[in-house]
Amino acid sequence: MKKTLMTLSFLLLAMVTFAATFDLGIKAGWNRSNLTSDMSTFTPSAKLGYNFGAFGRFGGSKLYLQPEFLYVVQNGGFSVGSTTDAIKMKSIQIPVLLGFKVLDLKLASIRAFTGPAISFPTGYKSDQNLKYNFNNSVWDYQLGAGVDVLNFTLDIRYAWGLSKSINTSDISSNFQPKANAFTVSLGFKIF
Repeated sequence: MKKTLMTLSFLLLAMVTFAATFDLGIKAGWNRSNLTSDMSTFTPSAKLGYNFGAFGRFGGSKLYLQPEFLYVVQNGGFSVGSTTDAIKMKSIQIPVLLGFKVLDLKLASIRAFTGPAISFPTGYKSDQNLKYNFNNSVWDYQLGAGVDVLNFTLDIRYAWGLSKSINTSDISSNFQPKANAFTVSLGFKIF
């Protein structure tokens, strides 16, 4: 709860600081995610998922802040020894990205951005009906680039898992699964 309040406070402060221009939009896209672990017997398999939500963009002519509110469905699988499972994970994700316009033309611009994201799992489905103890919040770090043409935006980003997705204290101290994801999304600036 403290991390959530800190994130929301940072977001509010940033909105006031960067409020020279303001854009609000919607976006949707695809992701390819997989779990990573230090266990030598762990074999991940990446699968396609999707996301959709809203974004805001606050900033000046070069520097901007882009908070997002996304519903994310990530699909992935893994094998540990003789156990194989595929998981569909659903979550609410809130990235807060700091961006820089690399090239700004009248009708188009090219951007680069980076920043943290927090995800709150809302449910999952296991093909093997296995029970998992997902953490209440999961942090990752995102890095990407985007293109704006008129009111359309195209973003490509990679997210590195910073915290464990699954609480594994009852399984093994060596099993530290973190979720990484590659995402492509298309958005539209409403105003």
